[in-house]
Amino acid sequence: MTRLPGHEQPMLRRREARDRALFDLDDGPVTPSNRAELTSVADLLNALLATLVVSSLQFDQHASVVRAPSHGTLAAFLRACADDDRAAARLLAGRVGQLGFAAEYDPEHLAARSRVSFRAFPDADLSGIVTQDLVGARILVQTLQEAVRWLADDDPTTRGLLERLLTNKEDQADGLSAEAASATGHL
Repeated sequence: MTRLPGHEQPMLRRREARDRALFDLDDGPVTPSNRAELTSVADLLNALLATLVVSSLQFDQHASVVRAPSHGTLAAFLRACADDDRAAARLLAGRVGQLGFAAEYDPEHLAARSRVSFRAFPDADLSGIVTQDLVGARILVQTLQEAVRWLADDDPTTRGLLERLLTNKEDQADGLSAEAASATGHL
């Protein structure tokens, strides 16, 4: 590897980059410079995918029981959170596929792999609903933070995806916290 003047990052020579790119073409975007143990990364991503699917179902269920017209903003926010979590799960599934593995959507096993527990509430328990959803969002924030630290520089593409999802989940938790405070008046 050569170094550009004034730069600390290594730069592959053109021929070396081409030779490395030609190695194991069946691996798609995963090149030899990806140092991650791919089975472990796929397992991690599938656990996060399961967590996001369960979280999205919980948000949908909670939005469906928030029926009072005065809580329409909260119900709309919960539906938007469900949509965001489903979109994030699709991104993770796409990355799992790029790494050469299958995304695991089997409903029989989603709850077991999820870091978030699904809990339903009667429609009158807004405090329970928003607290449960906020706790779930915070669990995902912590899990994503740990995943980013664990990946370090071994798989920059997956780390970047998780960092984007982390930012979105922190924003979601912040919004949910504000909705919780306005819906319940005390959280």
